[in-house]
Order: sequence, then structure tokens, then C-alpha cells
Amino acid sequence: MPGKIAIPLLITVNFICPCSAADSDFRFLAVGDVPYSQEQYGQFLRLLSQSKSEDFAFLMHIGDFKDGGTECSDTALEKIAHVFQSYPKPIVYTPGDNEWTDCHRTGDDPIERLQKLRELFFQNPDTLRLSQLKVEHQNRNPQFKAYIENYRFVKSNVLFIATHIVGSNNNYRPDHPPSMEEFNRRNRANLAFMKESFARAIEQKVSAVVVMIHANPDFEMGNSQGFKDFLLTMRRFLTKYHRPVICIHGDSHYFRIDKPLVDNKGLSYLHFTRVEVFGWPNVAGLSISVNPTSAEVFTYHPYYLKQTPDRK
Repeated sequence: MPGKIAIPLLITVNFICPCSAADSDFRFLAVGDVPYSQEQYGQFLRLLSQSKSEDFAFLMHIGDFKDGGTECSDTALEKIAHVFQSYPKPIVYTPGDNEWTDCHRTGDDPIERLQKLRELFFQNPDTLRLSQLKVEHQNRNPQFKAYIENYRFVKSNVLFIATHIVGSNNNYRPDHPPSMEEFNRRNRANLAFMKESFARAIEQKVSAVVVMIHANPDFEMGNSQGFKDFLLTMRRFLTKYHRPVICIHGDSHYFRIDKPLVDNKGLSYLHFTRVEVFGWPNVAGLSISVNPTSAEVFTYHPYYLKQTPDRK
């Protein structure tokens, strides 16, 4: 339901944090599902320009930097790659379905477009500049050498995990064998990376975990085949790790911060929070402040484009 805003119920849960005084506060700006039009492209550039002088540690884009019905050409991808390259801080990006999965709508080959996306945004280190965050990519493992877009990093004892899970049911298309082959391979890689990352979170006793995906994985019902393994893995982790966990996603264009995930008894995982960014038709971001020594760790503030005076 695009354009709507959910007002969250604020719940305070007390946690014991093992942080030291050396763990410094920081904040980052999260956006996604923009720009979808030339008008939004201009607004998006203004939003980024506005944010450059602020103290954001990085910009997070959770995917869909184009409309699903527009061309998937090299030019369209390169246009945003250049925008990311010109931003003065690292870009923490995960692909959306509009960048590749939905490219069959315009007659393009989604698998070929995915390879081009990886080349432009992840194989070229100048696009996202993730090395500044000392990220660890999954493709260091020869078994998953194709999945450079899955990566993680730790900042101020908070673990960030970018996992390639997209809308359009995560490319789960039983009527299209090439898509199912792609889905099955990527799903195995995603699950392996999530489990490895979650094990590290427990072992290293991080203060909190941020899981970053594009898709709305249907937390409430969990009926979509493309996301069931992701949800099962999340639930298993949440039974073992009891510090704050947030999942930042987009896809459904419905800004909300809530606690939709429940266990088999219907009880909410109170230490888990879903954070969905605005997305089309709104060009807006979410400023997320991180204080690893606080009980909740994360606080959220909508970040809007400042209005410019009308010219007469």
C-alpha cells in the first residue's frame, strides 16, 4: 500500500550490553525504492546533496533505484553507479528486484542483468567504497564465489549483514526453470551466509545485529515460498541471540517500524524490530542513530527533503 505511514507502538526492552566506553555512537541514512522517475531522480540528488554535510557514517540503499517497468539498460545502471561514486561516504547497497529480477518485463535477460549489476556496483570498488567499512564479502569462500553482493561488517560492535533477498517473491518462479535454478543457488548462498554471520554474532557477543534485505518477506503470514527459508533462519537465530536485531527492508513502499515476527506460540520476539523505509512515491530517508551502550541501541528519525522557497 504505497504512500502510507504506519505509526509504531513503542516498546522498551531492557538488555544487558557488554559494550565498552570505546564503542562510539554513530548514525546512518537509509533509503530505498527511489528514484522511480526523472522527477524523483532530481529530488533524490537533492536529498543526497543535503545529507553530504551531515555526520552520517554511510548511506544505506536497500534496493530498487529504478521503476520495475523502465528499461534495464547499461545506461540506467551506470546512471546510479555514477551517483553513488560521487557521494563522499560509503554506500551500503543491496540489490532490489527492479534492477534485475523484473527486467523480463522489458525483454531483458534477468540473469545477464544481475551479472552486469554485480560488475558495476560490487566488482568495481570505486562505486560503493565498502573497503572503508572493512567489509567481508561472501565470495571469499570459493563455494560461493559468485555472491560478492553478500557482505558484512562490524561498526562499534554492531554487526551489519547485507543479504541478497529481493521482491517479486525473491525470483521464485516455478514456471520458469532458469529463474528457479538462480533462486535455488542464491538461496543456498544466502542461508549459508546468514548462518555463518549469526554464529559470529553470538560468538563475538556483538551489541546488536542489522539485517539488510530488499524484499518485504511477509513477516506476518510467512506464506511466500521465496522467503520461507529466510524467516525460519531468522526465528532460529532469535531464539539464541537476545540482544536487539533489526531488519531493514523496502519493497512495499510502506514506512513502518514494528515487531511483526512471532514464535510458534504467537508471542512477539520483542528484541526484533522490522524497519521499512519510505520508498515511492516519497523521496525521503530514515536517519538511524546507533548507541551500542544503550539498551535499545537504535533510534529512528524520518529524514525529509528540505523545502526550497518558491521562485517568483
